[in-house]
Amino acid sequence: MSDDFSGVDWQTARYDDKEFTPGDPYEVARLGKRIADTAALIEDQAAKLHNLVDGNGWDSDAGREFQKKTGDTVGLLTKAHRRYAAAAEALGSTVDTAPADEHAHTDWATALDHAQNLVRAALVEARTADADRGHCQKQLDAHPGPDDHPDKQRLDKQKDCADADLEAAKRDIRRALAYRDAQAGHAKAAIQDAVEHDGLKDPRHHWWDGWQDWVADIGHWAGVAAAALGVLALVLSWVPVLGEVLAALALIASVVALVCDTVSALDGKGTWLDVAIDAIGVLSFGAGRLLGTAAKEASVAARGASALKDVGLAREAGLNPAAARGLAEALNGVKPGQIGKALAEGPAELLPRMRSVVKESLDAKAYVDDIKVAAGRLPREASLVTDGAPGLAQISGSTFKTMAGIGKALYIGSQTLPLALGWSNLAPVGEGESKVTGPNLLSGLKGIPGIGAGGIPFYNWTWHASG
Repeated sequence: MSDDFSGVDWQTARYDDKEFTPGDPYEVARLGKRIADTAALIEDQAAKLHNLVDGNGWDSDAGREFQKKTGDTVGLLTKAHRRYAAAAEALGSTVDTAPADEHAHTDWATALDHAQNLVRAALVEARTADADRGHCQKQLDAHPGPDDHPDKQRLDKQKDCADADLEAAKRDIRRALAYRDAQAGHAKAAIQDAVEHDGLKDPRHHWWDGWQDWVADIGHWAGVAAAALGVLALVLSWVPVLGEVLAALALIASVVALVCDTVSALDGKGTWLDVAIDAIGVLSFGAGRLLGTAAKEASVAARGASALKDVGLAREAGLNPAAARGLAEALNGVKPGQIGKALAEGPAELLPRMRSVVKESLDAKAYVDDIKVAAGRLPREASLVTDGAPGLAQISGSTFKTMAGIGKALYIGSQTLPLALGWSNLAPVGEGESKVTGPNLLSGLKGIPGIGAGGIPFYNWTWHASG
């Protein structure tokens, strides 16, 4: 609702509409009376406890201990009484006449009643003025004479007066609403002041209070970083140094996310599905290193196999062994005299090597060495293939060529699928967070009992996440 009350139907508007002064002051007073009665009861019980130990006959260890415990209880009851008494005073227990000075503080029940009375009176004026201006406008629209006709001029003046009366009524409503808001602010401040300073509240005094939220937030943003860095590492894997650095940073972010999500799952704030997805993401780095290495080895072996096939064809064409070998090496990009070595250094069986996935994933030194090799600070293994060697599509078919193609596809899949899974599991941690960093596509899955479980069995176990 705008400040000019556009859209209000003045003929049907009520003082307690949500645009004006909703609420029942007598219900507020009844609530205040109940709170005041509770405050009186607490005060009475505190006095009885105090009188119970305020006398002779307590000169013993047991008596003094009882006095101490009772004194502590009386202190807490006194503080509770102050809170209830402050709330009762702020709300009011009866609806009285408001002070003539509208800037003077009064209880909320009385203030709300006064504000509603002001709005009632203003709405009567607004309803009359709106009816008058509408009546004048209809007569003006139906009058056949020119604009300077005396009757039209008279109706224009009457309509202007009605418009002025309506604006005056709006000003009265605005003043009533300002009074209501000011008195509501006073009541709210009085209650908050009592709650904040009565000694019963247990505020957070240390930066580590609410550490569960900190851990969850860190885990979320580490997951976002891991997803972004993982994509960049995959796309830029061919760039020396940069590709290796991005892969190392993505692994670090993935491990941080795994640790934080594990803590959240233990606390019951997160789920074990989050942990499983994080673990898959971390292990994918080790699988990627093994599959990438296997694909490279198979590619080298494929060139060796193709060169060996070409040697046989050249010999059948009548070339001597040296010439046939030289031609085959040139055609396939294998260094002179390295055909046998290329075949010998082809990939070993893949599954036995995949047993080292965990070691490969968490071997920090291996990632550092990759960066150093790419930067030229450590010698790389001598390549068996010359620069400008033909691609796999250009060489003869062989088992190694097939293995190289499969290895490359497995490598891309080992990185892409965990990245997609991890990104789709990111849930927003704040209001208005972008879908890019918090798509939360698996929230429905976590509502399934068992899949979205979290916590520790027999302690804080939850069978499924709430969302």
